[in-house]
Amino acid sequence: MTLRALLPLAASLLVVACGGEPETQDRPARPVPIQTVEAGGLQRSYEFVGRVEARRAVDLSFQVGGQLGQLPVNDGTDVAEGDLIAQLDLEEFRRAEREANVQVQQARADLDRQQTLFDRGIAAAAALEAAQTQYDLRAVELETVRQNLQRATLRAPFDGLISRVLVENYTVVAPGQPVARIQDVGELRVSIPLSEDLVATFNADDLISVEASFNFLPDRRFPLEPRELVSEPDSASQTYRAILALPDNIPANVLPGMTATVYAEISPNAALPTAVTIPMTALGYDAAGLPVVYVFEEDANAVYRRIVELGEFTEGHVRITDGLEPGERIATAGVSALQDGMVVRPLEGE
Repeated sequence: MTLRALLPLAASLLVVACGGEPETQDRPARPVPIQTVEAGGLQRSYEFVGRVEARRAVDLSFQVGGQLGQLPVNDGTDVAEGDLIAQLDLEEFRRAEREANVQVQQARADLDRQQTLFDRGIAAAAALEAAQTQYDLRAVELETVRQNLQRATLRAPFDGLISRVLVENYTVVAPGQPVARIQDVGELRVSIPLSEDLVATFNADDLISVEASFNFLPDRRFPLEPRELVSEPDSASQTYRAILALPDNIPANVLPGMTATVYAEISPNAALPTAVTIPMTALGYDAAGLPVVYVFEEDANAVYRRIVELGEFTEGHVRITDGLEPGERIATAGVSALQDGMVVRPLEGE
C-alpha cells in the first residue's frame, strides 16, 4: 500500500483518537408569531343561521284502527279547524253500533221483566240485580261503540297546512299510527342556536333590533319578535334554541324548513362582560379533540399547551370563556406543528 493511500486512514484514526465525531450544532428554535392576549368587551352585532318553523306541528292519528275509506287531503292542502282529514271505512263501526243497540234493548227488556216479577214477589232480588248489571254493561258497550264511530273520523284540530300525508288511502292503519302532519302557519317562527355564554349574558330587553333575511329575498329584511327560549340545551351541540316570530306580512313563499339569516343588534346600554378573544389561527386541538392554545413562557423561551373553553365564533376569531387571561402571550400561527414545552423564537406582534 502506498503512502498516499494511507493518508485518509491516518486522518480518520487521528479524529477518533482526539475524541470522536465533530460536534453538530443544535437545531435552531422554530420561529413562531406571538401575540399578547388583550381584554375586550363582547361584540354588539351578531349573525346567526336559523330555520323557519311553524308555531306548532302535530302528527294526526286515529284512536281506533281500521281501513281508510276517505283521504281528501294532499301535501300542501290548506285546512280550517274541523275540516275532514281522513275517515276510516265506517261500515264495521256502524254494524257494531247496531249490534250493541240490539243488546241494550234486550237487556232493557229483561230488566223490565225482572222488575215486574220482583214487584209481584215472584223473582228474587238477586235476579233483579243481575239483570240491572247486565243492562249497565250493555249500555257501556253501546257508548264505547258510538265513541269509536266518532273516532273513525279525523278532523283538523286547528287552521293550518297539511305539510305531509303519511299513508295511502284504503290502507289499514293502527291506532296511533300517524296519518298526516298538520302545521299551524298562522305565525311562522325562526329558531336560532345560542351558546351558553350568550344565554347567560343577554336578555330580550338588550336587543335594539333583530331581523331575518332569506337568500331568495336578498334586498329585504323582516323584523323578528322574541317568543321563547328553550331551557334545555341540544344534546349534540349544547346550544339553546331561541324562538323568534316573523311578521304577519311575510311572503307566502316563506315556508317551514327554510333557512334564514338572523341579524341581532345589542343596545349600547347593555352591560357587556370582559372577554378574551383570540384569532382562529391560534386555536388547536389535542389528541382527545379538546381545544388548546400554546402559551409562551419568556423564562424558558418555550410554548406550553393549555386546554381552553370556547365561546362564540365571529369573523375569524373565537371567544375564550376559560383557560386564558388578559396579558398572557400565545402562539398565533403554526400551532399544529408545536409541542408542549417546545423551545421557540418569538416573532412579536405578528
